[in-house]
Parts: sequence; C-alpha cells; structure tokens
Amino acid sequence: MKSTLLPLNTIRYEFPATENAIYMDVANQGLISRTALASIGPHLENRLCGTNDEPALMEHVERTRARFARFIGAGEKEIAITKNASEGINIIANAVDWKPGDNIVLCPKLEHANNILPWFQVKVRHNVELRFIEPENGSVPPAAFIRAIDSRTRIVSLSTMTMVPGFRTRVGPIAEACRHFGAFLLADATQSVGILHTDVAQLGIDGLAVSTVKGLMGLYGSGFLYCRQEWADRLNPAYLSRFSVDLGNAPESAPVLDPVKLRSGAARFDLGHYNFPAMLAAYASMGQLLEIGTEAIDHRVTSLTKRLASGLFELGLPVCGGPPGSHTGSIVAVGDMAALSDGRPISSRIQSLHAYMMSNQVTASTRRGLLRFSLHLYNTEEEVDRVVELAKSWLK
Repeated sequence: MKSTLLPLNTIRYEFPATENAIYMDVANQGLISRTALASIGPHLENRLCGTNDEPALMEHVERTRARFARFIGAGEKEIAITKNASEGINIIANAVDWKPGDNIVLCPKLEHANNILPWFQVKVRHNVELRFIEPENGSVPPAAFIRAIDSRTRIVSLSTMTMVPGFRTRVGPIAEACRHFGAFLLADATQSVGILHTDVAQLGIDGLAVSTVKGLMGLYGSGFLYCRQEWADRLNPAYLSRFSVDLGNAPESAPVLDPVKLRSGAARFDLGHYNFPAMLAAYASMGQLLEIGTEAIDHRVTSLTKRLASGLFELGLPVCGGPPGSHTGSIVAVGDMAALSDGRPISSRIQSLHAYMMSNQVTASTRRGLLRFSLHLYNTEEEVDRVVELAKSWLK
C-alpha cells in the first residue's frame, strides 16, 4: 500500500465541499468523493427502471469484502458486512459463551457510548465483571490494562484512536497481554481506518469494528467487522439469516428444513440483505485510498495535524496532549480534558472559539466539552495555517 499522494489539485477536485470552506470534521462524518457518488448512480437508475441485477450486486458485495480485507491486511474470510461499528461491537459481545465471573476490560471515559452500552448489557445478562480503566493524561494506559487482564478476561475493548481527545492508542503491549491470557482484543477503529495506516496483524488485535461514514469516505448505514479466523470459527452468532449459513449451491429462497452449518469465518455474522448503495460507495472510496496508499495518507494527515497542534499550542490555547508527539493522529482537540471525566458542559470560551471558526467557514465539532478539529487527505497546509490565524484573531 505504499505510494505517494496524487497531485493535491486532483484530490481536492474530488471533494467539492473543500472549494469554499475548510472541512475539519471527519471524526463526525467524512466527505464523500465525486467518484463515490458516481458509483451509486447506475444502481439507483436500475432500481428506478426495475432492471436491478441482484446477482451482480451480490458479487460486488464480495469484491467489497475482499477490498476491505486487503485494506487492513486481513483475509477475505475474516470480514463480515455490518451496518456500522456499533453492530460489529454488539456482534462480538453476544457471540461469546459467557460464564459468571468472567470479566471485560475497557476505559469508558475515552469510549463512544456504543462501545460501553453493550458491555453493561453483557454484565446484567451474564453476571460478569466490568473492569474500568481510568485514562492517563487523556490516553488509553497500556500498563493499567495489562494489570487488569487475567485468566478470566474474555474481552478487552478499546479504540485505536479515541473520538476525543483523539490520541492514538499503543495497542501492542495490550495485545501481548491478551494473547498471554487468551482474551479477545476488540478494537473500535472508526476514527482511524481510512486515515491512519491499519494492519490488523501488526496491531495484534482479534476483532475490529468500523463504519464507512468517516475515514472510509462512505455512507451511513454500512460498516465492516474483522474477526480473526481462529476466533470467528469458535464464536456463535446471536442471530442468523440466510447469508449466515452454508447451504451449498442452494438458491437464496430454498427452504431450510434441517439444521445447517454456519459459514466459515466472519461471514457467519452477516445478517439480512446488504446496503448495496453503501457497498458500491465503499468499494469506490477504498479504491481511491488504496491508489494513494494508506501509509502515505497517514504520514500526510499526521504531519498536518502536528502542524495544527503546534500552531494552536504556541498561541497558548489548551491543546489536549500539549505539543504534538507519538500520541498525535488525525485529531486536534482544544479545551480542558477534565471534561472527559466529570461530564461538565462545554465552557463558554470553547463555545465562542467554535462559533468563531464556524462563522469563518471552518467546520469542526465539539464533543465532551472539547473543540475537535479532525483532518483527512483533502486538507492542506494553507488550511491549517488559516485555522491558526483565525484562532489568533479570536484571541485578540
């Protein structure tokens, strides 16, 4: 996947929203490209005319599955098609054969609600223990995770990059502890896949859930779940549909009169029919990202983010994490990180800065009391410098 970036004007042309505004809100939702939009048109025309070719669309779903597998360094049989990251997390949560006294380890103050609520439900249903880890300076602390993992740990769940303050997670040491104790390491990679280079083997994770609407530059209502083959074949889906089971060459509409075997690998978690427009868009957008190269995108976006963090920090703004460093990914958050822990409302000062940015055509968002700038491959040095300049003007 190594490559060099295409000419910037070529990339920018693909995203018309960048023509008259600065878009730094991919952590909320990413922009889709002209190419992704065009990929959907013929399918909608066919639906309009009643000439839909479902077998061809099913083949395209499998090509999309294979492309995502390549995207994260996985095997094709290790990918399930989902509606979003939340569904992927819930699939794993409900496929484990829980026993009373088992435990789950996570850091809820740094997780989206959808990577917290499923574990509360598991706790109630199966009488298991939730082991909550406290953040360390806004980061997921590997040492604390490692201390919490033991022989009764069934799931360790974390984000590869948190939604806020947006720091990268050092996954390696946690993965090693999970392997030692036989725990399943599940990653919510919604904020990183498509922006930061992701290789599941290098990370050492067993599962990865992602939606297509952010870094993958796709639509709402679609996502992927990676589940390592060794684990997938041991897990039992909570729900089944025609695409979850292996009926050989029987047609989709064939009656099921006897017990059936599950599909091999992660495809056993596929439920119901697929969101064809979203799969078409994801295939197109992933093709664009692969053409550029995920390592090249990671390098470029991280360099832009570090430039932004440095500029805002030098102005004296409360940049989470301080000067850029190994924690820096594609997000720069500004504000008091104490808000992550106590749920305090956003301060009037941060609200004012956000409003000032929005009034000057800079799209960003606030989460948990912090102002969050999140970048992708279509952002530029000039845009970063403009945001710093606006922040300086606001301070005056």
